[in-house]
Amino acid sequence: MKRLALLLAVLLGVGAASYALTRMLWPVAAVAEDQMTWLTREFALSPTQAAAIEKLHYDYVPVCSEHCAMIVEARERLAAQPTDPALRVEVAQKEKLCADATLAHVHEVAAQMDAAHGRRFLELVVPKISRHQHHGPFGLK
Repeated sequence: MKRLALLLAVLLGVGAASYALTRMLWPVAAVAEDQMTWLTREFALSPTQAAAIEKLHYDYVPVCSEHCAMIVEARERLAAQPTDPALRVEVAQKEKLCADATLAHVHEVAAQMDAAHGRRFLELVVPKISRHQHHGPFGLK
């Protein structure tokens, strides 16, 4: 009986220690963290940098929303007439316009950061541009 109690105590201790180490080494990410909070923390932004990026971001949201709306509208027309080659070209042109504008925007954002952080930001965000589905504004996170 003493062996069983000792074994249970050891297992409980190992489990508690494992849990504690896991929580210390891999903390839980903030669930409701917004884009600017994430950018500021992730790229060690100064208050001046954060304010400049926030202004760039909020100034770009209506541009991005307009691009998405144009793309969605063109895709709907293409879905109604899938054999129309002119509509395929129109969708591709609007998607390229959006991608080019978004790429320019993220480069403006990166330019507000320290050089190393700006490069890392671009490495994280640029690949997402080609995968953006245009259902809403492109996020910086």
